[in-house]
Amino acid sequence: MSDASNDFFTRLYEKMQQAKLSDSDRPAILGGEFIPDQLHAFLDAWQAHWQEMPYRIWEHVSHIEFADLPTQPEFLERAEIFGESGHLSLRRDGNRWLWHYIGTSVSFNGFAFEDFWQKHPTCHLYRYAESVILWGDRKDTSSPWHDDRVAAANLTYPINTTGRVYLHFWRYTEQGRTAFVWYRALNDRPA
Repeated sequence: MSDASNDFFTRLYEKMQQAKLSDSDRPAILGGEFIPDQLHAFLDAWQAHWQEMPYRIWEHVSHIEFADLPTQPEFLERAEIFGESGHLSLRRDGNRWLWHYIGTSVSFNGFAFEDFWQKHPTCHLYRYAESVILWGDRKDTSSPWHDDRVAAANLTYPINTTGRVYLHFWRYTEQGRTAFVWYRALNDRPA
């Protein structure tokens, strides 16, 4: 094996060692479900934490929007509410909503939930900081984002910038497989 290959594996091993979380660095990981009639109450229960989770993506049957609240909750299918303090994800599944949260510790009352760490106290997670480029490019702040590959899509991001938009997140792995993802920020800079 060449020295370049050895260097690559040495750097990879060092990166993995740095990514391993200690018990004190473990994020809160919660999850549960509720019936569709409880959607408004569920969102109200989380609104106290939304100041630290300023990005909200609402995926309706016919469109996706960034907004404080969904404009058509009866047609909502998914939601991603995230920021530096946490990431709350909701998904409609038949006659129920499934949700999970990963982030800093939160006080959350009124809904039953399971704590991942109570069920899996010996799990060892690794955390990697990553970024992806979202669809679209913007020439100036008065024009909309546009991308020929999704020309019919209404690309509207909640940041005032030109050029590309980047989604920054932490990917948590267990035994080399992605276990959780915490969306953290949107901005105009790659990581």
